[in-house]
This record gives sequence, C-alpha cells and structure tokens, in this order.
Amino acid sequence: MRLRSFAIVFIFAWLCAQAAQAQPVVYLVRHAEKLPEWLGGEFDAHHPLSEAGVTRTQKLAEQFEKGALVAIYSSRTTRTLHTAMPLAQKLWLKVEIAPACTDTSAMTSFFAELKKKYKPNEAVLLVSHSNIIPFLLIKAGLPKDCRKEMGIVVPDDSGDLMIEGYDGIWRIDLSREGCEAFTRKRY
Repeated sequence: MRLRSFAIVFIFAWLCAQAAQAQPVVYLVRHAEKLPEWLGGEFDAHHPLSEAGVTRTQKLAEQFEKGALVAIYSSRTTRTLHTAMPLAQKLWLKVEIAPACTDTSAMTSFFAELKKKYKPNEAVLLVSHSNIIPFLLIKAGLPKDCRKEMGIVVPDDSGDLMIEGYDGIWRIDLSREGCEAFTRKRY
C-alpha cells in the first residue's frame, strides 16, 4: 500500500513538472524597413514601409507554414502592422495589438499572459521595434552573456540597447532556461 501511494505521488509530481516545463514558443521580429524620409518624422506612428520593407514582409511570410503560429501580436504602428499583415493573411490569423511591443513596463505581465493563454509548444509571433526587442528578450530570460550572440548592440554612448538590421527572427523557448532557450536566424 505504501509503495502504491508513493507511486501515485511520484507520478502526480512528474506530471506537474512536465506541465510547468512545457510553455509556448515566442518568435520576435523587427518591423521591416521604413521610408528613409517621412513628413511625420522618424518616430511617427504612421511611418510607412519602403519598397525594400514591402519585399521583406513577403520574405517573412515565407518563413512560416500554415499551422506554425497560433497568434500574431504587433505594436500599433503602421510599419509593424504592415510587416505582420502578409503573414497573417497567409496563415488566416488576425493581428492583435500588444502594448508589450512598445511598452517595456507591460512585458512581464504579457509573457505571463502568453504562458496562461497558449498550450505547450504553440507558437506566437511578436512584431516590434529595434529598441524594444532587446528588452523583450531580456524579460523572457536572456542572460547578459548571450546578448551579443542575439544581435543586441549599444550603438552609441547613450547606453541604449538596440538590435541592428531588419532580417532577424528570434525564437524563445519559454520552457528552457539560459542561452539555449534563445536562437536567432536571418531571413
């Protein structure tokens, strides 16, 4: 009888541990290239994509097959929404606005919400900005010694973290820890 009780407790603990480990996968991308000159200024929310940016959105759509993602999140800017749209249309998903894609104070609660909302190994995509992606990666647990490998740079004396380029896709496996939870590929 004692052995049976021990086995039941052990199996229950193992199942709980497995459930805690399995988390959604999060992909991050920066918005595609924007027009070099815009009447509203560089940081205007309505700053549109350039021709190269429109081409890049098609390349992004080619990176994911049907069923690969269950949700797409974006900031509320024209450039992020237009970056997400071809992929959303291909996958028949709507683009949801996520404050965490522009507001660093919303990131912790957003990641907690993703963990509750999505099943193990389901994947979501976040379309954000060069100055926000480093903080999304850090809030997801990116260790400091992995930042350079993930393309995070400090471009000037301001100390601000940024990512360079428009061709990165970051993959975060929330069920893993340390540098091995993060990968980056170019597209």
